[in-house]
Amino acid sequence: MPKKMQAYNKSELENYFLAEEAKKLYQKKFLSKEQLQMIIAQLVQLKSNPNIFFRIGFFFLGSFLISTIISAFGLILFPLISEDFEFIFFFYAIVAYIGLEVLVNMKFFRHGLDDAFLLTSQISFAIGIGILTEAILPVLITMLVLGVFFAIRFINTISALLAFIGLVGIFFNLIVEHDVMPKFYLSFVGLILAILVYFFIVHLSKNQNYYPYFKTFDTIRIASLLLGYLSMNYLVVRELSESLMNLEITNKSDVPLAFVFYGLTFLIPLLYFFLGIKWKDKLVLYTGLATLAFGFYSIRHYYYFFPIEYVMVISGILLFGFAYLIIQQLKNKTEGVTFQPDRDSDDSLLFNAQAILSLANATTPAPTQTNPMDFGGGGFSGGGAGEKF
Repeated sequence: MPKKMQAYNKSELENYFLAEEAKKLYQKKFLSKEQLQMIIAQLVQLKSNPNIFFRIGFFFLGSFLISTIISAFGLILFPLISEDFEFIFFFYAIVAYIGLEVLVNMKFFRHGLDDAFLLTSQISFAIGIGILTEAILPVLITMLVLGVFFAIRFINTISALLAFIGLVGIFFNLIVEHDVMPKFYLSFVGLILAILVYFFIVHLSKNQNYYPYFKTFDTIRIASLLLGYLSMNYLVVRELSESLMNLEITNKSDVPLAFVFYGLTFLIPLLYFFLGIKWKDKLVLYTGLATLAFGFYSIRHYYYFFPIEYVMVISGILLFGFAYLIIQQLKNKTEGVTFQPDRDSDDSLLFNAQAILSLANATTPAPTQTNPMDFGGGGFSGGGAGEKF
């Protein structure tokens, strides 16, 4: 299904990812510089920017370009629709989408220019829906639908993230604004939604045919892990309870089921940390460390135990001791989560390694051997009989 919706040529897309994997193999010392150059020379490349700063720069340039195009069309069309300003944003979306398809045909991919047209089209259409309906729920549905479409067709991570935000927003809006269920269950709905999305993405990641979306899948996995934790975090739950449920929390009162949120504020990060090591998944491991740090901040935000300098010193000592113990446990391991030099930090690296190495070997000329001894002619140490005695 995604391949049918993709806007890019299949072979050119494969060449792009082969080239990216070849660069990673070169960085990990699996390929020589000469082999990398020969591989890149044989692959038809899409116009992209691997450098994030160049990509951001071209994004701003693309934003300026699309604003210029829209202004040029606007001088002619805006007087005709002066009474229906809500349709202006739909006009923006259509023009940006046409420009995006033109850039795709010109082989722009993750370049920055195409990102500007893509986000302009997606956001403008959502704004137009909001003005037309004057409701937030249709906007969230639009974010979900367009986000999924743009993420699949143009392999865009930001669009997938906007779709995820739209999905979460739909459930939260139905509970908060439309009273589908009591607001007390909002946190539990967020946790269940995070679990479902996470394992759905994990299921898709097992299909190697979806390799162009692996980075997008990783981003959604991180977003799901953060959603699951924040849904149960004591600070977030307490702030939402005070704003949405109009609860007045004092020193003698607390949120309902406070002990559950106190416990999960630290148990979920520890679970992430444990699963990250068990599954050998660095994204889960790093997310566990980040959420654990936020958990300590969440409790200290309401309960003042020590001055901040004492907390920093004690935390540093604990982290140093914790890191030392983990290093001692992992330093002799040679696979999985180890303390050895990391030559391969991406599961998709070895997915195309065989094809890349085969291509490199095919482009390397076979060595020719010369024999200094001319046998059969009698000219070297009696190697053969010749016509002279």
